[in-house]
This record gives sequence, C-alpha cells and structure tokens, in this order.
Amino acid sequence: MNPTVQIKILGRDYNLRSQGSESQVQEIVEFVEMKLAETASARSVDTRDLTVLTLLNLAGQYLQLLNQENQDEQQDLRLQQLIESLERAVADDSGC
Repeated sequence: MNPTVQIKILGRDYNLRSQGSESQVQEIVEFVEMKLAETASARSVDTRDLTVLTLLNLAGQYLQLLNQENQDEQQDLRLQQLIESLERAVADDSGC
C-alpha cells in the first residue's frame, strides 16, 4: 500500500497516496503552486477558473513537448538513414 502524504494547494488540505517519496510529492506541489501563481498574476479569476486555465496551460505545454519529441525522433531517424546511405556509398566506392 502506498503511503499517505498530506499536502496543501490553494489553501486546501489533501491526503494523497503516492508511490513517490514525500520530497517528490512536495516538488510537484511546489510546481503546481508556481503554475497557479503564474496564471493568477495575469488576471483576476476565481479558484475554479484559475485551476482550469492553469490545467489548459499545462496541457498545452505538455502537448508541445510531445510534438517536439516526435519531431526530434523523426529527425534522428532521418539522420540515421542518411548516415547509413553515406556509409553504403563509401563502402561501394572503396572497392574501386
């Protein structure tokens, strides 16, 4: 059974069960609070709207990272194919 960790976000207490250590959970809490504060600094909204806007921002950032990772993987694959083509071309010419 996972240990319970008590955290506080936006003034509310939560008891979480986590596979991570208490310090890992606290790092996540600090990150979430930082993102909430960033969103709040740009506008005056209630807690629910603040939470939704923050979640949308985080989801957008996450999807951008996934997209970038996919593009990087495709570029790596293209580079590997180019290297293999060059190696074959050099090997074919070395017999002359």
